[in-house]
Amino acid sequence: MSEPLKVWSKFSVTKKDGSVLNLRIVDIPKDPKIIEKALDTYFEYFIKEERTFKAAGVPDSEEAMQELRAVFDYGMNSDSQQKIEFSICCLDTGDDQINDVIGGSILIYKTKADVQKKHVFKAKALNKVSQMAEDLAEIYDDMRAFNLDRYFICRGVFVCPEYRGLGIAQEFFRIRRLISKEYGIPITGAWMTSPGTQKAAERDGWETVCELKFADLEKKFNVTYEKFPPTNKFMIARIQL
Repeated sequence: MSEPLKVWSKFSVTKKDGSVLNLRIVDIPKDPKIIEKALDTYFEYFIKEERTFKAAGVPDSEEAMQELRAVFDYGMNSDSQQKIEFSICCLDTGDDQINDVIGGSILIYKTKADVQKKHVFKAKALNKVSQMAEDLAEIYDDMRAFNLDRYFICRGVFVCPEYRGLGIAQEFFRIRRLISKEYGIPITGAWMTSPGTQKAAERDGWETVCELKFADLEKKFNVTYEKFPPTNKFMIARIQL
């Protein structure tokens, strides 16, 4: 007998045509088909669109995409030692049925005691994006800045295009506060590289603690970013424990 879904939120949104959708955000169930569908959506609407991945050339490399997918497939396997908080948004059908994955949020739980080993990829584009992430962490790292014993590494928030602009991303940021509180984590943060995520986080009360011009990062990393928005923001939410 399968475990009941953990429901973080139930809410309604109104589309531009006036139709109302009843939605919910839940922990992803241990169902291989749903996990596959969620990862398909994540790769299509986050990995292929996120500016750092695009600047590093990951979506343009079949080798990189396949290797990265293998990493996530392994991470979502129940035998993996990683603690992954993968929340998904779907229609609220009144039961545990999940037909479509509308969006999602991925967090990886870490503690200060965890040994951070640098992963060397076969694909050049993945090593590039990994190095860019390390360099950004040297500029600003919330674990170091707030002396956190435990924290989350953000792996992205994504919403399917037909559901954007309805406040779903903002709801995911609100849910991140609840997840962090459950883990006893006082600060949660991430680099926000798109205007949509920056605005959604701002609406939920997240603060910008570090802001870098993409033009400067282009020179630092020897890459080309899309020009909008002009800055990459590290934004945090303070959690009332």
